[in-house]
Amino acid sequence: MKRTRYFGIAILVVVGLIIGYFVYDSQNFWDGMSCEEMFDFAMSPEHQDLTMEQHMEFHKDYDPCIQNP
Repeated sequence: MKRTRYFGIAILVVVGLIIGYFVYDSQNFWDGMSCEEMFDFAMSPEHQDLTMEQHMEFHKDYDPCIQNP
């Protein structure tokens, strides 16, 4: 009985972590930012904390600001 309970808790934790990873990874928190705000974010230390996918998505959204100032 105890072993089954611990196993069930472990499964819930793993599933929660997987769901949390994909929810966090898919959010573009810069949506709605102005070009100036995106520039400030690009120069901030938090910019280095982006995953590779977020980094590429951010620059895809930010590039028009650079090309058309």
